[in-house]
Amino acid sequence: MKQRAHTWIAARAVGLLETEGQVPGLVDLLAPHVKEAAIGAWLPDLSDARLGSAKVDNHVLKMKPVAPALTHFRITKQDLLVRLTPERMLTAFLDRDTILDAAWWDQPYKAYPAPGQHLANRAMALTVTVVDLLLFGDREVTDLVPGPTTFEGRLAPPQLTRAEQAAMHFFMLSHFVADASMPLHCDARKLAAYGAGLHMEMESHWDKQVGTPFDKGHAKWQKMKANQVIPAARNLDARFGITFAGSVPELYAADAWAEVVHQCRASFALASILAPPAQFHYGDETARAPFDTVFGGAAGQALLAEVDRIILHDAVLNVAMVWKDIWKRF
Repeated sequence: MKQRAHTWIAARAVGLLETEGQVPGLVDLLAPHVKEAAIGAWLPDLSDARLGSAKVDNHVLKMKPVAPALTHFRITKQDLLVRLTPERMLTAFLDRDTILDAAWWDQPYKAYPAPGQHLANRAMALTVTVVDLLLFGDREVTDLVPGPTTFEGRLAPPQLTRAEQAAMHFFMLSHFVADASMPLHCDARKLAAYGAGLHMEMESHWDKQVGTPFDKGHAKWQKMKANQVIPAARNLDARFGITFAGSVPELYAADAWAEVVHQCRASFALASILAPPAQFHYGDETARAPFDTVFGGAAGQALLAEVDRIILHDAVLNVAMVWKDIWKRF
């Protein structure tokens, strides 16, 4: 996903938690700084932020078939649907899918990310970091966090976490959680590469749909006040045909790492539906599934609209779920 989409997802997740009303302190922490989502939610994709892992694909979980004996990397369709929970739109989509047969689901799939490039690892690392930052919070932060923090009074003011610092790390975390909803971040086939005709085009399509109000360099964004961002984010629901429920569910696994892995597995399945392996073989390094081929014609455009709803709805919901889980630890 590109900068506009990541910014919108983070801002919309704040709005989702605001509507639910169960973690008002977290909303009060994030909402005044929500314009910084244009930086924080995009920061992991900036070149300087990639120095620790060097390559562009520093937060993916690209899966491919492995030997049948590696049963640890197999999950049944029903088990995955249970772990996804009914609240995610992708759950219902996969449940009614007929493209991926029993043999596909019986096959183990595994990713082989280089050190520092495992999407779930990076999400989990930032989750723990955010918890630590909240523990070291200044007076404003500790007044918002539910429950006592043990470091209040032990550290000098310059050593304490300010609200804007904590908010920035929440927004950075949203980037990794949202990327787990991007199907082509989870598929090891060459057709899922950024410049192979589908990946970049899908992300450009979303940025065009989100529009200039969430472009950090555009005049519309520059003029927008912090209290205008969340209403503007809500206004895009209708454009994508998205309806959010009034509640944000608990994490099924109570573990951000496992949640991201499950979402990546589901996103890999979605990638395999969009580019069916019967047509675009996993072992074929030359196979391509161009955007206009996958989403061409009336049927393709209807599929694209549905995929937009699923991916963007679930990305927002996943971010809100992980953020809420952090807050409830206190």
